[in-house]
Amino acid sequence: MTREASKTTGKKKAWRKEWGNLGGYLFIAPLVLMWLTFGAYPYFRGLLIALQNYRLLDMQTWSPFNSFSGLSNFIEIFRDKAVWQTIKASLFLFLGWFPFTFALSLFTAALLNKVKRGWLAATFRVLITLAWVIPLPAAMSMWTSIYEPNFGYLTYLLRDVLHVWLHTPAWTSDTFWYWPAIGLACSWKGFGYYTLLFLLGFYNISHDLYDAARVDGANGWQQFRHVELPGIRNIMLLFLVTSVGFLGAGTVEMMTFGTGPSEIGRTLALYSWVVSFQGATRLGYGAALALFAGLINLGLITIVFKTLKEILK
Repeated sequence: MTREASKTTGKKKAWRKEWGNLGGYLFIAPLVLMWLTFGAYPYFRGLLIALQNYRLLDMQTWSPFNSFSGLSNFIEIFRDKAVWQTIKASLFLFLGWFPFTFALSLFTAALLNKVKRGWLAATFRVLITLAWVIPLPAAMSMWTSIYEPNFGYLTYLLRDVLHVWLHTPAWTSDTFWYWPAIGLACSWKGFGYYTLLFLLGFYNISHDLYDAARVDGANGWQQFRHVELPGIRNIMLLFLVTSVGFLGAGTVEMMTFGTGPSEIGRTLALYSWVVSFQGATRLGYGAALALFAGLINLGLITIVFKTLKEILK
């Protein structure tokens, strides 16, 4: 083969290679375009809005060239006393549902793991996860009918049947009982999902470990402590990591049940929504609040993940 023919063949191979690469790029182009449109742009625009004095009802402030305010929204966050109250409310909401949900889901999953009949275990799983698959607004509306202060089912039971409260139910007037009431509703909603999550962890534990524990004379509690808990430590880590970002939660729940006496239930997420879409509609400040909550959540998740990852090794 002559040198000219070799060069021609090499150029053809290079052209085919480039055409093949181009075909791959064209293949993924729709996916990249969708990500840029529905993923990257909203994040970038949200960050830019947080740096603007953006007011939803004032079109002149929509352009960053007219309303760019730098870090003034974030500086205002540290001066806004309501922010710290909403962080406190978010923490109380988290404590109102998290410990109870964790313990109940883990206990229920451990019991279901002992059910050996397939059809019976499947029935229990379906019944437990029903609350999880119900849309959140529908579920919260159901709890509204239970907690309604005048004609709710629980109100009727406690006020008219058991005569525990003769007037206003405690969860609408008492700052202590408000949080357990809201926490119970949130636990009911997430209980099925977390039970199923723990149950999947139990199902992946080798039967040989159970057989070895029984040979050693371990009872049910000892098997749970020394076989099952170590076997689902990664699932528990996942549960904790996905739950600890509590500052972004509570909007639907608080909008459904109300913010309680003296607005003690106004969480940071709800405050961000109220600032953005009610009153002065300060969408720029609301976006800064949401970003502030996201950064705190990211820090909490990182701390919990790194700490528990070492402990659960």
